[in-house]
Amino acid sequence: MSKGKRSLKRKDGFRKDRDMGKIKILFPLIVLLIILNLALGDDSWKDTNQSNFHHINVLIYSGSGTSDNCVYQIENCLEQANKENYISGVRFTYNTSNIINNNSLSGYDVVIMPGSSEGYDYLDNEDINESDLKNYIASGKGFLGICAGAYSGAEYTENWYSGWGVAPNVINQPYLETGNVTIKTTSAGNLENNDGEWISHINGPAMTTYSDVVTFATYNENSSYQGYAAIVGDHYGEGRSVLSGVHPELNPQHAEMLVNLIIWAYNGTYGNNTYNVTSN
Repeated sequence: MSKGKRSLKRKDGFRKDRDMGKIKILFPLIVLLIILNLALGDDSWKDTNQSNFHHINVLIYSGSGTSDNCVYQIENCLEQANKENYISGVRFTYNTSNIINNNSLSGYDVVIMPGSSEGYDYLDNEDINESDLKNYIASGKGFLGICAGAYSGAEYTENWYSGWGVAPNVINQPYLETGNVTIKTTSAGNLENNDGEWISHINGPAMTTYSDVVTFATYNENSSYQGYAAIVGDHYGEGRSVLSGVHPELNPQHAEMLVNLIIWAYNGTYGNNTYNVTSN
């Protein structure tokens, strides 16, 4: 074999070794990129720079008497709101607590009292410090009571009892029927539409309102409670309270409606800052 041919072979071998070296380096990087892409999966909506968002911290009561499904579905709604960017520029962070007092409420912007699996209210619940809860709202925080939470938060329920009064201009009527109903939403709170929403109802209250109360929705069906308020917003001290006799978190789920109610409750003044996302 000539010297020129041997030299050419050595060059070809060098090129092959060099190319194999590049492949050995690039292959693990390609695999890593594929793994990272798969790991992102449905969470690819998340922005790694969380400072781009305004965070609203939500505490969900999950203690004695609560419905596990109501708590779970509220969490699902908040996750969906983050994923679908229902409220532009806003991300909801949340946690649950078996007790409600100054310590558990600290650091949260809105507290949610969900539906109950055991009764119509939380008024005699030893795990809930009524004084701490009322002071929390009055200081400028938000409250959302759904079903049992709405019975508890109102001023009074006819022929039953006095509530916590964190919605002091709301009187409840016991609406003791279970099944989906239709409600008619108003222009308040940026809810979904005002032509009628099919929504879950499990013995939640029908409400009469006084003074400066915002009515978000009324019952819109052929019953003795047609025209009564189904979802309302009231003021307590420097804070805001929302009461809902229906379950936007349950099937048929209205996640966007739920988070807009949270936004309205949150829209109070906190220290020297006022964060207004929607009109009331």
